[in-house]
Amino acid sequence: MLTLRALPVRRDGGNSLIAAYHDGLTRHWSPAQRLAAHGLSAIGFGGWSSAERLYLDEAVRAQGLSMKDRKGLHRLLNPGAFPLSSNTLKNKQLFAKMAVGLPLPNACDPDTMDLNAWLAGQDDIIAKPSYRSKGQGVARFVRQGDGWRTGDFSRNTVQLAVSLRALWRKGGVIQQRLPTHKALIDLSPGALPTLRIVTCLNEAGAPEICDTALRLSAGGPRPVDNFNAGNLVLAVDGKGRCGAAWRSGGKRAPSRHSRHPVTGMGIEGAMIPDREAACALALRAHERFRQGFTLIGWDIGLTTQGPVLIEGNWNPGTDILQLVNGRGVADSRLGALYRHALDRLTDADWRAAQAVQRERR
Repeated sequence: MLTLRALPVRRDGGNSLIAAYHDGLTRHWSPAQRLAAHGLSAIGFGGWSSAERLYLDEAVRAQGLSMKDRKGLHRLLNPGAFPLSSNTLKNKQLFAKMAVGLPLPNACDPDTMDLNAWLAGQDDIIAKPSYRSKGQGVARFVRQGDGWRTGDFSRNTVQLAVSLRALWRKGGVIQQRLPTHKALIDLSPGALPTLRIVTCLNEAGAPEICDTALRLSAGGPRPVDNFNAGNLVLAVDGKGRCGAAWRSGGKRAPSRHSRHPVTGMGIEGAMIPDREAACALALRAHERFRQGFTLIGWDIGLTTQGPVLIEGNWNPGTDILQLVNGRGVADSRLGALYRHALDRLTDADWRAAQAVQRERR
């Protein structure tokens, strides 16, 4: 996996977060490193992508953090991310072991459990590959008679068990599909809705909730609620009240929805359940995973049994936060904590952040 840090030759300095990040790199890099970073910028490996320009207006981008800059910044602030094999947020089996005691989906470990016996007690399961993001490779299997169906394909229990063991050997996880909270069933058909909660270590060294966004399924065959998979994302205020939702338009600008585009259920003004409990869970989780991680984007499932910890992200997307909030991350509490964390980096930390940084799994 590559981390590329592009450095524009001309910088206006109007974005305090980007200025702090780029100035830190410039001060600590050799002339050869700066030249390489300028070259990356010249060929388009920095700044805003065409997709981001579609859904983030100029004022937001002026104070924003682009996807291309975000990874290099997060790589600096979350040194526990690499190597991926020991990243407790990216390696899903390590995550499950580290999070024992927190509310998690019912899961099967074929190395210590009888997979066939576990499957016999399930009707609806989710299989997730490790080291993947944005819902890639996630599959849902629903019991149908004596077999199982996923999408348009069917397989018997023996075939399913073989594929699940192969997934496990590659670091994936096998979980029960959690039922959606009854208040959100018509707002998220097809996938469990998740509350994305971004926590960051503050000036006192304690995890602090900096932002939240609710992700909803727009329906369809994929059992995920990721925005880039054509789903919905929206802001949630401090009382748990929903704003209008944005739906990904792919290569077109995202569309705005006050009601769910498939079910017709009202979104804007709806109250989400268990918001305070979900936020408390995110803070507990960051305390558990704080070693090596300054900031984490948590996905908290809103289920019939209350908030459940689905996963943590070492490189959480700031694009959806900037979209739903209508402002750049530099102009926010999260931006202030980014700058605080950058100020605390050592000279050795900065020098280790190269223009082209390859990390092996």
